[in-house]
Amino acid sequence: MTKQAASDSLAPPRHDSMPSDTRSPRSKMSYRALERIQRTLLLTPGVLLYGIFNFLPLLALIPLSLVKWPGIGPKEFVGLDNFAKVLTQPYYRDQMLNALFQNVIFFVVIIGSFLIIGTALALLLSFRTWGRKSYQVLFFLPYPMAGAAVAYLLDLFVHPRGPFNAVMVELGLVDTPIPFLGSEDTALVTMALFYAWHRMGFAIMLILSGILAVRTDLLEASQLDGASRWQSIRNVVLPVLGPAFVLITVIVMVDVFNNADYILLIMGPEAGPLRSTDIMGTFLFRTAFGGSADTTDTNFGMAAAIGLLTALMILPAAIFLALRNLRNT
Repeated sequence: MTKQAASDSLAPPRHDSMPSDTRSPRSKMSYRALERIQRTLLLTPGVLLYGIFNFLPLLALIPLSLVKWPGIGPKEFVGLDNFAKVLTQPYYRDQMLNALFQNVIFFVVIIGSFLIIGTALALLLSFRTWGRKSYQVLFFLPYPMAGAAVAYLLDLFVHPRGPFNAVMVELGLVDTPIPFLGSEDTALVTMALFYAWHRMGFAIMLILSGILAVRTDLLEASQLDGASRWQSIRNVVLPVLGPAFVLITVIVMVDVFNNADYILLIMGPEAGPLRSTDIMGTFLFRTAFGGSADTTDTNFGMAAAIGLLTALMILPAAIFLALRNLRNT
């Protein structure tokens, strides 16, 4: 063996022929694992709080839906009779179908306002305009306000003698004031717009956070390729906003199919005029506590059955949207 061969045999193995990305799959896997752990830790507190204050009460409705109980006194076990009455008896079935149909309209108006108006305002706020921070605070300001205060203020605003009708009459847009909450044709849409105005700041903040997360190099590359501002927004920004849109849709869906605070505060449990603003929340409230002053037939068990049926209606859509959102992230 020559000295050169011996030195070559004793020399450490050369690594210049090895690929430079040998450890890249392992490092990528470790990064993904770390990302999943961080995501789990961030989501766990919210999931626990939601489960304690929302999911556990929903489970508590199951035994309550099997009894007849006016809210005081002994409970009478009736099995599935409450569900049968709601689904088969014309008195309850017609109310539920009417409330469900109007609840869908209520939801469509609200989510349409969020996704169209909220996205437009968020895009405007993302530009480098003067006073942008002040506008963000101004749009978000109504959100922390109590629902009762917002309902009262908006009721005064759209009253036939309120400022909105006064301005329209003064400008010649209408001849006589419009009873927005006194007409069957406009009451439900007006209440939906009340809700949208109150919660618009929440939608704007979510959409704006998605817009600000867009990589600036992608926008600069699209502009260098000759794309206009609208083309950059349509092809670069809007596809990134999908998770924010899905999150807003799920939150609004769960809220508007279970709550009816605005309508109860302004229109009452009878959801006037002529129950044209009746949604699932008011139907449930009226079943549990009664509507008009002479109503004595109240049943917490049937109200629980209505709540479970409402949850079963929206749960598949909410789970589908949530899983689709997780799959895209």
